[in-house]
Amino acid sequence: MDVRLLKFFIAVYEQKNLTRAAQQCFVSQPNISNGIKQLEEELGKKLFERNKKGVELKIEADYLYPVAKRLVSEFQSLNEIFSRENFKNKIQIGVAESLPQEHKQQFFRTSSNLCDSVEWVTKEIGRENEINLLVREWKNEEDLFLPLWKEDYVLCIPDGHHLLNKEIIEMNDLANETFIHCPPCEAHKQCLSILNSESHKMTTVANCSTKTETLTMLMAGLGITFLPEAFVDGWYGFQVLPYNGPKYYREVGLAYPRKSLRNPAITKIINYYSKNKLNIK
Repeated sequence: MDVRLLKFFIAVYEQKNLTRAAQQCFVSQPNISNGIKQLEEELGKKLFERNKKGVELKIEADYLYPVAKRLVSEFQSLNEIFSRENFKNKIQIGVAESLPQEHKQQFFRTSSNLCDSVEWVTKEIGRENEINLLVREWKNEEDLFLPLWKEDYVLCIPDGHHLLNKEIIEMNDLANETFIHCPPCEAHKQCLSILNSESHKMTTVANCSTKTETLTMLMAGLGITFLPEAFVDGWYGFQVLPYNGPKYYREVGLAYPRKSLRNPAITKIINYYSKNKLNIK
C-alpha cells in the first residue's frame, strides 16, 4: 500500500474537508479525491460520505485512523533512523602480545578513519578471528599476510652492568654472561645462533613465556637479552648497545583468510595498507 494514500486519508479524517486536506498535504483537491477513492478500492470499504459541509466519517474510517497514524509514523521514523544512525562495521581482530603501543595505536587510529564507523572486537590471536595483527611467523599457513612494519632486535643490557662501559659490544664480550630467554619468541632460535656464534659458554638465568616477562626480568637486572627495538622503547632499567654480530628483525602485519574480505571494512583496510605504509612517528 502506498503510504501517500494513508497520509491523504489522515488529512481528510482530521480536517473533515477535502479542500483543507489538500492544503495540508500540499496537493490539489482532485489528487486527494482520487487518492481516497484508490484507498477505498484497495481496502474494499467506504471510508467517507460527502456532504455540503465536507465529508462524513464512516465507522471504517474510525477503525483505520489509528492504524494509519502508526504506519505513517513508523515509515517516517525509518528515514530518521537511517539519516542519523551510524551503523557499525564490526571487525573481530586478534592482537599479538608484545607489539609496541605506538604502532598499535596508529594502526587502529588510521584503520578506524577508513570506514564510516567501526566496532572492534579484540581477541587473542587465533583462527576464529576475521583478521590477526601479528608477527609473520605466527600466522596460519593458509592465511594471507600483509606486512605493516619491521623492527630490529637489539641487545639490551641492565643498568649497572660492566658491559655498559663499552661503546660497542663484540661477541667475545658476551662470554660467560647471564642471559634471559623467551623460548616461544619467533627470534629465540636466531638469538641462540647469535650467542653460539662464538665458542663461549652461555649461562641462562631465565626462560620466559612472553616478551613482557622477558622485559620484566631485564629491568630487574637479572641478565642480558635481545628484544624488539620498538617494544623496549620508553622503558627503563637497561640500555641498548650496538653489537658486532648476526642481526635479526621481525615483520609484523595482518594475517587473514580470503573469506574475511567479505567484510567491506576489512577490504578497505587491506586495500589501504597495500598502497600505504603505517605512519609511525
